[in-house]
Amino acid sequence: RRLALAAAVGLAAPRRAAAQGLLSDESGEECERRSCLPIDVTQFPPLCYTETVSLKGLVTQSFAVCPVQAPYCDFCRGTPPCESRCQAAPMALRKPGSACILDEQCHGQFSKCLQRVCRRALRTFQLCNADDPNDVCVLGRKACFRGHCQGLSQGDACSARPEGRDIDCNPGWYCFLNLCSPQLPAGHTCAGQHPGECVHGYRCNLALAAPLCTRQFTLDLGQKSSEESLCKSNHVHPGTRACAPVPALAFNQMNRPLVSGIDCTYDQQCPRADGSSGKCRCKSWWTGEGTPGYCELFVQDSSRPTFKRFWENSNRLCHQDWSPELCAAETGLKDSLLKINSEIMSKFSDPTSVEQCAVEMLSTEFAKFGVGGAKRRSGSLASSAVVAAAAAVVWVGALGASV
Repeated sequence: RRLALAAAVGLAAPRRAAAQGLLSDESGEECERRSCLPIDVTQFPPLCYTETVSLKGLVTQSFAVCPVQAPYCDFCRGTPPCESRCQAAPMALRKPGSACILDEQCHGQFSKCLQRVCRRALRTFQLCNADDPNDVCVLGRKACFRGHCQGLSQGDACSARPEGRDIDCNPGWYCFLNLCSPQLPAGHTCAGQHPGECVHGYRCNLALAAPLCTRQFTLDLGQKSSEESLCKSNHVHPGTRACAPVPALAFNQMNRPLVSGIDCTYDQQCPRADGSSGKCRCKSWWTGEGTPGYCELFVQDSSRPTFKRFWENSNRLCHQDWSPELCAAETGLKDSLLKINSEIMSKFSDPTSVEQCAVEMLSTEFAKFGVGGAKRRSGSLASSAVVAAAAAVVWVGALGASV
């Protein structure tokens, strides 16, 4: 599962099959081609965003900076080709309880247009007010009780949803064979048949002779592990299936990385010195030249204080299927997540960078591009999916959030 994330790490959410921009048939990740629109002084308000799709399925996004008289821009809606123009005010101005037609018209976190009224569409275990008609629990039991949206429990019928495989069930339960079942406690034997079978913050270590639910980021170097997130080093040697240090980058005679940052179309083209593979990720600003992807060998340092604090709080306070963005919003840790994402993005080896024409539209409260941060486009928390993928490498398996 990938972060809300999920998306092709070119800062974009999953889209239609894109033949030329597809990294690999196995990953299914797509990379949009991006460009800046030419300056237009012939009309007002000018175009600020266009999206087209070729006969082969390649999506092209084009951006422009809006003038001060009309500083706001929204991504266009509908099937491409489509376009947006600069606006004097953001579209998302309507408060909960107001009439609406589109989700984008509703202002505030978690806001959606439900039955033509702006409401806060809340997921299982989110805070809610039973006396507020604008708080609507949309999953699980679809009811607010004692300040939380209630999920399903032992033996209740559930189903996997786009929001997460276990999102119908209360924290402490997971959806297995379409029934909510209690998660296994720390140290319990496990089978690895479901990523959520162990309690939040634990994973089934299948590298052991008798697999056990093991706490993430606790195994020392040399200890057997079936996945990276169980190791303090956040890395497993593919030959020994044991926790190991992250291999150092290899450089050529010109002092340039041999693998990190080079063009690729699939993960196997991004080998580390120990034989493990990095990730072939979408370039943040692919203009159509070369391959849409690049090799990323960065591995998150799990000992970083901000990361560790956020991870520990997410285990205690968040549902296992919440995205990091939702968890941060619910627990007051937005600044922490922004700091984590900023650290990650500063260490990425992407040979491209977001052009100034797109900084405002691609920045959110959880990930910012450009010098000094940029004014963000209007929209609800859901819009953060556009950039969530930029930091996906950190959260894969770590928070148990969607992907």
